[in-house]
Amino acid sequence: MENVILKQDLSEAILHGIYVSNMAYEIGKELGLEDDVLYELAIAGLLHDIGKLKLASEDERAESDNLVIEQLRYVRMHSKLSYEILKDKDYSDFILKSILYHHENYDGSGYPENLMGEDIPFGARILRVCDVFIALTSDRAYRKAFDTKTAISLMVDEVKNFDMKVFLAFLNVVNEIDIEEVIKNRELYTDKKGN
Repeated sequence: MENVILKQDLSEAILHGIYVSNMAYEIGKELGLEDDVLYELAIAGLLHDIGKLKLASEDERAESDNLVIEQLRYVRMHSKLSYEILKDKDYSDFILKSILYHHENYDGSGYPENLMGEDIPFGARILRVCDVFIALTSDRAYRKAFDTKTAISLMVDEVKNFDMKVFLAFLNVVNEIDIEEVIKNRELYTDKKGN
C-alpha cells in the first residue's frame, strides 16, 4: 500500500511541477524576460515542490493521530526542504531563491520568512501565482478542481498575496492563450534551452 501512495504522490508532484513550469515560462515571456531567465524560471517551476516528496515519505511513517498537526507543520517546511535538497546541485541563485521563497505573499503574510513586496525574489513572485493557480485547477484529495474562471475569481479575492505586475501578466496569459494546452503540454520548456 505504501508504494502505491508514494507512486501517486510522485506522479502528482511531477505533473504539478510540469504545469507550474510551463505557466511560469509563459508569464515570464509576457513580462519580457530574457531566454536564459525563462529557462531558469522553468527549472524552478519544475523543482519548486521537490521537498514535498521527502515529506510524503515521512508522513507515511507517521501515526495517524498526529498526522494532521505534523502535515501542517511539514507543509510549511517544504520550500526550505526543496532548497536544502538542491542547494549543492549547481543550480543558480535565481532558481534556488525562487524555490525557497515561492510561498511568500506580497503583503508579507507568507512563509518561510514573511518577506514583503519587492523583498521577495522576482522568480518567487512568478512561481507564487503559478503555484496557486495550478493548485486550484487540480483535483485534490479533499476537493475537485475548480474551473479556470472560478480559480481566477478566488485569486482575485486574495490578490494582496501577489505582485500586481505578475498577476496582470498572468491574467493576460490566461486570457490570450489556451491555458489548458499550455499547462498540460507534455513538452517541457526546460528541454528547449538554446532554441
